[in-house]
Amino acid sequence: MRLKDQTALIIGGARGIGETIAHTFSREGASIVLVDLPKMQKELDGVVQSLTQEGGKALSLAADCSDDRQVNHLVEETVRRCGKIDVLINSAGFRGPLVPVTEITEQEFDDVVLYNLKLVFLCCRAVLKQMVKQKGGSIVSISGTAGREGMAMRGSLCAAKWGVVGLTQTIAKEYGPHGVRANIICPGGMDEPELREMYAERAKNMGMSVEAHEKQILSLTPLRKYAKHEEVANAALFLASSDSSHTTGECLNVSGGRLMS
Repeated sequence: MRLKDQTALIIGGARGIGETIAHTFSREGASIVLVDLPKMQKELDGVVQSLTQEGGKALSLAADCSDDRQVNHLVEETVRRCGKIDVLINSAGFRGPLVPVTEITEQEFDDVVLYNLKLVFLCCRAVLKQMVKQKGGSIVSISGTAGREGMAMRGSLCAAKWGVVGLTQTIAKEYGPHGVRANIICPGGMDEPELREMYAERAKNMGMSVEAHEKQILSLTPLRKYAKHEEVANAALFLASSDSSHTTGECLNVSGGRLMS
């Protein structure tokens, strides 16, 4: 029960990593507030139902967190209904185009930055005001290998994810004196269908077979396997809880050894 009596606000909680973090945190005693786009309301309701059936406390709020007004409203609503926000998880994101830099359109670049960097900024800014009032809190943002190294065909995503790292370290320095910690998780490739779809598209753009590209990726990963959602969720639990009480501004790699710094 490492998060007993705490409230966790999970952005991008309708599926994937965010959903798994919600289940992990709920089992550790946290009250969960799930946020995702209005079009994901059905999925949000399903996760809330699953959490409550397991004995947890959960509610959902539909919002587009790239909009400042909606972000402020959901933070106010969370505080009104739960009294506080102890943990913020930024798990939403948008992959964007898998093409060389010269083929990325201005609109595509803007969209990737909006949903991977500005969204995180807006959520952090709104929640930080509450955490300062509380004199404490933990922010955990999901980045990835794209936030730690340049990657072919992912120029816009790398730019945005590197920005999340810089923003997080700045928050750690500015708000550490207020008892707020901010950290990042950098997963490697995830064990999910969307990853294989992405590899297929990128392999095509690079003139490679899917098998050759996947083999190339795994050859760079010493553990020779993809990350599971549960492994990322356990890392988030460590960073959200008092287990990491003297850790801030860090990037925790969950990459099977692909990233080692």
